[in-house]
Amino acid sequence: MIDMVNMIDITRTIGQDTVVFPGDAAPFVSQTRCGGYTLSELALGSHSGTHIDAPLHFFDGRKSLDKIPIERFFLDADVVAIESHVAVTVAELKGRWIDPGQAILFKTRNSDLPRNRFHEDFVYIKPDAAEWLVDTGVSLVGIDYLSPDRYDDMDFPVHRTLLGAGVLILEDIDLRAVAPGRYRLVCLPIKTHQADGAPCRAVLWRRA
Repeated sequence: MIDMVNMIDITRTIGQDTVVFPGDAAPFVSQTRCGGYTLSELALGSHSGTHIDAPLHFFDGRKSLDKIPIERFFLDADVVAIESHVAVTVAELKGRWIDPGQAILFKTRNSDLPRNRFHEDFVYIKPDAAEWLVDTGVSLVGIDYLSPDRYDDMDFPVHRTLLGAGVLILEDIDLRAVAPGRYRLVCLPIKTHQADGAPCRAVLWRRA
């Protein structure tokens, strides 16, 4: 049974606290009131705000987000606090029990970065840590900024390792109000045709 009282919304609000990766288009939201009703116009990229990356994002011919079975977006999830101010490392993950098919969400100092601009020195995931995660059988990896890769690494090894193994990536989650521990996660993306990624609404609650 879902605990509605203790639900935590970990979704960034598009148009309010949206930060975009350099080179990506900023979301545009306009609202018009006419004829007795309100109508909004939205223009945004597939990787705007809190969003999920599909394998198609880096691999031609691989699964798009609309082809991912819906049960992949309902998961047990561990929120893990990372002490390093630089990167998620194998050293901080070793010895942790991971259930095959679960999600793991990394809470780092990224959660507290000001949202007035993009910060290049965000905490990322080390490539060997991504390989460790794949070996444990995780289904989804989440991080509290716009990319799991180091900002200036244009080879995108973490994206390629995770997505290449079919592991979904949940990016730019808001974990400020979330204590480390085990939760249930729902992160349902917008369903668009041949989506390489899509914004989603992500919610956590404590398991009973």
